[in-house]
Amino acid sequence: MPVITKGDLFYKYTWSVDQGDNPNYTEKLDRDKIDRDEGYEVLHFLNSLCTTKPQAIHAERLIKQLLPGTIQKRTEIRQWIIDNWEK
Repeated sequence: MPVITKGDLFYKYTWSVDQGDNPNYTEKLDRDKIDRDEGYEVLHFLNSLCTTKPQAIHAERLIKQLLPGTIQKRTEIRQWIIDNWEK
């Protein structure tokens, strides 16, 4: 069961697939990078990272409000969230 669902997300996202994107995360670029404006990518990432809904909501806020635009890879975003959790 997912920690957070589409209806729990606080911010607005697009839910359509951009050209070259894959909502099933089968392409390498989709596995490596997150488009913070695409709901299915953010939702999948939050559910893979967080164990509680409050954690996921906080992580979503960090991603949407504070994460620098130059950070796009999943591993970098994960580490940035860990390093900046108290913000």
